[in-house]
Formats: sequence, C-alpha cells, structure tokens
Amino acid sequence: MVRGVLIVPALQAVTQAAEQGEPTLLKLSFSDPKLTTALQLFDGHVLGVRSQMLPAWSASLVQHGVPPVAVTEIQQQTSTLFGALSQLIERGYVTRDKVDEIYRERVVAALLPLAWRTGTASSTQFPGAAPPHSLYRYNALESVQAAQQYAAGLGESERALLPSDCFVASPLASTWPGWTESSQRVYHAALRGLTLGEMAERLGQRWDVLTQNVMQLVGAGTLRREDAAALKLVAPRLRAGQLAPDFCLPDLAGGETRLSELRGQPVWLVFNRQSTCAMCNPHNAQIIAVHEQLKQRGVRIITVWGSTLSDLSVGIGHLHPPYPVLADPRDETYDRYGLNMSVAGTLDLRNLPTMLQGFRMMGTKALKSDGELLRMPAEFLIGSDGRIETAHYNSYGTDWLPMEHVLNWSSQRR
Repeated sequence: MVRGVLIVPALQAVTQAAEQGEPTLLKLSFSDPKLTTALQLFDGHVLGVRSQMLPAWSASLVQHGVPPVAVTEIQQQTSTLFGALSQLIERGYVTRDKVDEIYRERVVAALLPLAWRTGTASSTQFPGAAPPHSLYRYNALESVQAAQQYAAGLGESERALLPSDCFVASPLASTWPGWTESSQRVYHAALRGLTLGEMAERLGQRWDVLTQNVMQLVGAGTLRREDAAALKLVAPRLRAGQLAPDFCLPDLAGGETRLSELRGQPVWLVFNRQSTCAMCNPHNAQIIAVHEQLKQRGVRIITVWGSTLSDLSVGIGHLHPPYPVLADPRDETYDRYGLNMSVAGTLDLRNLPTMLQGFRMMGTKALKSDGELLRMPAEFLIGSDGRIETAHYNSYGTDWLPMEHVLNWSSQRR
C-alpha cells in the first residue's frame, strides 16, 4: 500500500513511519539528491538504511578492525550482505555485537545530515509481509534522538553545508597545530576535488565531524569555497639559496606529494605547461630516460602540470612517468614560484623542432589548451636541505635546463 507524498521535517517522518505496525519502506528526498535516504522499518525499528552519504559496508568493517583480506575473500564467496556478515561472524572475524554497533553507527550517520532539514517523504507499506531477514535492528526513536544529539553541536555554518558543496584546497597550505589526521584527510580529499558528499562516503566521516573539519580548515585559510575568488598574485622569481616554497598537490598515480616531506633528498622540480603540451612531453620523455640513473644517485623527480587529474591521464599519463605527476589546474604553485606567461616565448621559432616531436607524440591532443598556452615552464634543482641550488626559468617554451647540467648536479649528490 502506497501512502501519499508529504513535505515534512525528515526525522519526524522517520518516527511516524516507524510507528506503523507493518513492514514499511520510507524514502526521503531533498533538493540535493545526495541526501536521498531510504529506510526499511518494522515494529518501531530500523531494519535497513540506504544513503549515498554512507561508505560501503566493507569499508565500515575494515574501519572497525576486520582484516581487508577477509572482507574481500568473503565478498567473492557470497552475493548478499546478510551472507557476508554471517560468514564473518561464523569465522570469528567479527562478533554479532560488533556488527550491531557498526549498523547503529551507520543509521545515525545517515540520519544526522537530515536532522534540521525538511524533505519529501513517501512510504510504501506491505501488510502481512514478513520483515526482511536481518542480523541487526535499531530502535527508530533512539536512532533519531542520537542523530539530533550530534546535530545539536553544529553551528549555522556547518548546517548550511550541502553534500554537493565543493571546497578548494590551497596547495601552499602548511601544517599547523590543529592539523589532525581527520582534518588532513579532508584536506587531501579537497585537493582531489571531492564534494562533501563524496568525502562523507569515501572517508567514512560522520557529517558533524566532516563539516566541523571543513569549517576549521576554512578558518585556517586552508580551504575556500569553490565559487570564492582567489587572490591572483605572482610572486617574484626565486633565486639560488632560497628555501623552496612548500606545497602539497594530488598525484596522477594516487595520493598526494608534499615537497617538505622529501627533505633530506635532492629534488629536481619541473614545472610544465599542460598535460598534452607539445613542448613538455618530449622533455618528459628525456626525463623518463634518465630517471633510473638519477634514482640511483638519490635524486627525486617531481613534475607539476597546470591540468586537472583527469586531463593528466589523457596526456602525460600515456608516457607512464615513474615519478610524481602533480595537478595544479589553478596555478597556485606556479604563481608562488614566480612563473609567468609570454606570447613571444610561446611563438619563438626555436620551439619548432621540439613541438614537431610533441605533435608526433600527442597528435591533435597537443592543440588542447588547459589555460597554459602562453605559460613559460621552469625547473629547480633543490638540495637535501630544501634550498634551491639552481633556479631556471625558460626564456622561451623549450628552453629547458640542459640535461648535462642536471646529470652533473646529480653526480655531486653521491
């Protein structure tokens, strides 16, 4: 039996539907689709919950100490959640009480971002039907009260956030005393362009924890709203003897690279133009050719590109560089390192031989622009103490640092 669609406070709809004596499926919908939540209810209890804000059950189990190998193995042996949980319990990887605890946490995590919202509620009852077979249940009223308790600790700024909101992480942000592991994970997720809803799902952070982390990072100047204008200021060119400015950027291969974490190792830092650049890809082919030799000398190679991660995969990614390929589509590290644009440098005829080679490598993709068409690259040789030993700014597009210079510099590292 389908009941009418109502616009009501979300958690009120949960308690009202739970009071029905028959098995009920309740669906709560909102203007932000990521908040859509479905609950199975029977006899005053929540028997199942589905929300895009929740991590996979496998992730929740691993977070609570179940070995990932065991979770993967059992997932391959059974196609149902009930079957997988039953086997994990039977084999002693998790107790029934722990499964119940994880389930309660998941129900509260799903309800928490709905606590102050009004949505569209639609319910379907199944008179006389048996309740779904389940290892767990959670009193609906208790789950609502728990969600409301966590929600009470949120301020207006946190409550105003939506799962579809996206924040930009400054790659130039440094660590600070309040920099917890939890907030670091949010920062790194923002570097990769995840929305808050995607963060909740992938990081497994409850909505109150996530939004408080976000606002703390905003207050520290580490995050800003995607639609907030950033101050565009190109710093003076760097010189030998200066400390290389720290940064943290997402890597095409996954994870992030922070320059200061490489302290103690010499670094060859290369600022390129864009992923499919006909000037940069031939140079990186040369870098790939000497990578093993430099690696044996203890030199780390880091490359930065003014493209998104997705664009990197269709350009430089095809060369499969054995070193970090970092994305900075907003050019924040370029500005901090004093890189500029140049029409004359781009049109210089000395670029032509390398560009022809680049067009053979990239094809028509070399014509694509990520906003870096006039960008002049730069390279920095950084000592193990973090100080710049050579700062080279290309006077024209292919005016790269001579490979012999890099090899001679690296030979002094041994």
